[in-house]
Amino acid sequence: LAWTTTAWTLPGNVALAVGKGIAYGVYEKDGEQVIVAVNRAEALGLSEPKKTISGEELLGKKYKPLFGFLPALANETEKPKFEKAYQVYAADFVTTEEGTGVVHTAVMYGADDFELGTSIGLPKVHAVGADGKFISGTGYLEGRFVKEQDDNGKPTLAVEIIDDLKSRGLYFSQENYKHTYPFCWRCKTPLIYYARDS
Repeated sequence: LAWTTTAWTLPGNVALAVGKGIAYGVYEKDGEQVIVAVNRAEALGLSEPKKTISGEELLGKKYKPLFGFLPALANETEKPKFEKAYQVYAADFVTTEEGTGVVHTAVMYGADDFELGTSIGLPKVHAVGADGKFISGTGYLEGRFVKEQDDNGKPTLAVEIIDDLKSRGLYFSQENYKHTYPFCWRCKTPLIYYARDS
């Protein structure tokens, strides 16, 4: 089970990150097997693991992407790099203090993600334009602002992404999670991490 605090980055996912030295458990929940860090199982409502494995044993495991449009959006330089995508890699930034111990990785939308992706040679493909809106070829997300919200300030796009995952059986749980987020110091609008040439 991978986790994130920014649902809008999930369409840009290209890898999962685990900690080599972290103990993970295989748990059964509602007839399905899930893998999470042993230290996080209780917080996720999971009891005894069927078996325990190390993060190192997870390295190289492959998974099906949540959204399938990134390869079609890639330029000719990035397309061959998809051979390395949708696999589990080790990363020093993975902890068991929150989440699942398995970190969703979207190379173009986070500093740690970008560094990991660059070191491995993961594809660098944007699903979002410089205007903060999903680009052509991203299905129901196309043209939508990543931080879209209703008149009451509640996120609407994030909710739709979560609802989409639920409808496809790709969702486990959610909880409110208070954390810091970058805002422009001048105009106080939320910022997004966005890899771009400079």
